[in-house]
Amino acid sequence: MKGREYGFGMGWGTQMDSHWRRHFGQRGWVRPTVLRVLESGPKTGMEIMETIESMSYGWWRPSPGAIYPLLEQLVTEGIAKKDKDGKYELTAEYRKAYGPMNDTEEILTNMEGNASYLEELAQGNKKEFEAYRTRVDGIAKRLSKLA
Repeated sequence: MKGREYGFGMGWGTQMDSHWRRHFGQRGWVRPTVLRVLESGPKTGMEIMETIESMSYGWWRPSPGAIYPLLEQLVTEGIAKKDKDGKYELTAEYRKAYGPMNDTEEILTNMEGNASYLEELAQGNKKEFEAYRTRVDGIAKRLSKLA
């Protein structure tokens, strides 16, 4: 099944399938998704976009304007390097420091990004945020039980 090798996709029509379709492409997904793709080996920017599109079953294909500036940022930060063939790969220093990403790390990264989005929404568009307050409160209660 496409996407399985990246930890995504549980099959068409399942609850997980619906989750991925709703959330792929939202704020905070590009960086961790690109890092996850690069863990499997060197890829060009185009190959990264194609892989992400495959991972999302065609629901999301990041634009070159999202991918290439991010790749250059990763190079500047020393997280990735670009080889003579134009392929990007994670640096040995990054792999040593962080090891392979796991689903828990990815989930927490996405939660942090989503929390930032909700904070901005609550400040900038209180009316829209209020429509979701009950759900946000329910999630907050569930998370507080973990502490």
